[in-house]
Amino acid sequence: MYRRLSLLSLAELIAHNSDKRALQELHNNRTVFSYRSSWPLRLAEFADKLRQSRLGRKWCNDNAEALEKAYDLTISKFSNLPGREQDGQDVKLDGPDCRYYFEAFIKHAVKMLDVECCKNEAERETKMSGLLQNLVIRHFRLSCLECRRVTDELTRRYRWKVNGYILTILLPVHIPSSQCSKWLAANVPDVDPSRPGERDRVQAVVDRLITRQKVISLESINPSEKVADPSYLQREIEQEMTVKGLAYVVADEKAHHIESQRIAIRQLGKGTLRSMICQIFESLSQGTYEPMTIADRFGLSRPTFTRFAGSRWLTGADNRAILPIPDLWLNTAQTLAGHPAFVRAAETAGVLKHVQEILQNKNASRSRTENE
Repeated sequence: MYRRLSLLSLAELIAHNSDKRALQELHNNRTVFSYRSSWPLRLAEFADKLRQSRLGRKWCNDNAEALEKAYDLTISKFSNLPGREQDGQDVKLDGPDCRYYFEAFIKHAVKMLDVECCKNEAERETKMSGLLQNLVIRHFRLSCLECRRVTDELTRRYRWKVNGYILTILLPVHIPSSQCSKWLAANVPDVDPSRPGERDRVQAVVDRLITRQKVISLESINPSEKVADPSYLQREIEQEMTVKGLAYVVADEKAHHIESQRIAIRQLGKGTLRSMICQIFESLSQGTYEPMTIADRFGLSRPTFTRFAGSRWLTGADNRAILPIPDLWLNTAQTLAGHPAFVRAAETAGVLKHVQEILQNKNASRSRTENE
């Protein structure tokens, strides 16, 4: 029975029914992961490839101890399933609960399937495999960041009490214990401890701030202002808001208006264009964006892909682009400007000013239909 189920069906059984046999099927029999040119891999085998990769070492700052712990933590995130007491209550786990991670996969999968049409079950399963692989990459990266903090003497665990719940968060030691709660409240908005996976979300926000080496002074915080890092649009695209909705809106709009894209991009067709844009955003959010790899995968020339979604466009001293802004980043700016909900998200993330700069840039007026 389980061998015939799709990945999404297995995830639903795990997340909603705590089904151990579904979890065993996924881990033991589903070789749906791939790493470069390797043969199909199981989840643990794929995580081991990440542990040995250049990116893994980079995310752990070449700390071998942190890398080993990150591997173990990632496996736990996707395999720890609580047992049941005689009264039907879950046995409390010391580590992560895999049901939360598979629930995130389900929600993301449903959104993707709402946007993209699959010709058959094989294509649908391929998309689900890619989505699950990206989720594992994302959480391996987050595990690396967390384990770096644990092995780093400059961090400590802080038990943050919020609305009757306790979230254990790793914070830099330079933040005084008496100020930790205020610092978290100032830098992490809309905390809901009852929401599944909230601890991971909060830690991810803290990790981003620490990674950017941006420490906000409590004395300088104005409650009416948003905390923003002065980076350019593409760096901010790597953050969470893109994965949770913006990517699908951009992909859908660009596919709907495919006639306004360059010739080579139009030739992809609407469905393939949607898939490519979603993959671009997903890779950005994982920190694994390699433009030329995606260009080759979708059969585009490298100059064409650079003009569509290049990762380097220079800026002058006056913060204006020297090279033409790649089409996708310009399209993203236009989408943000046209959707109030995303404008608020952009403002919260600190990118709205840069969106406005892009829209005002003289390069933004170039023709969208010029020949390749």
